[in-house]
Amino acid sequence: MFKWLWQLWQGPVVATAVHPIFGTMELTRIRGEESWGADSVPFADRTTSVYVNTVNSEAPSKKQISFFQRAINDETALFQQSASVLVPTYERIYGPLAGLWDDTFEFVGIGIPLDADPNNPWLLQFETVGDRYALFTIHFKDGVAERYDHDT
Repeated sequence: MFKWLWQLWQGPVVATAVHPIFGTMELTRIRGEESWGADSVPFADRTTSVYVNTVNSEAPSKKQISFFQRAINDETALFQQSASVLVPTYERIYGPLAGLWDDTFEFVGIGIPLDADPNNPWLLQFETVGDRYALFTIHFKDGVAERYDHDT
């Protein structure tokens, strides 16, 4: 039932491919922008979602793969990059953070920028752990966390 809603949100799937690092990926086009998406990329003891921004339906480049591999090697650094937007947003909605960041959040997704250039738009996603589910998507522009989306 929700698949059609998800497709409407994501945009039409233009192509599918199997990538040696990211597994099965779907190419979508939304308002003229393209990205390859993979929902179950092995990471630590779980999986993560990966969205690779592209043009002309190009497969993820070696530079984008390296960007991904460097990024996921340090979850704390990913959180720190997001913290200036993520923490105040969380605290405004749910109150003060209690404990370490990973007592509250789990890294669950990354959007890899065009040309693997962090000055191009990209994103990181964190879910809350515990009883209160929320997904925070932190959007980066010019290498800085700029804005967020919050889903419950």
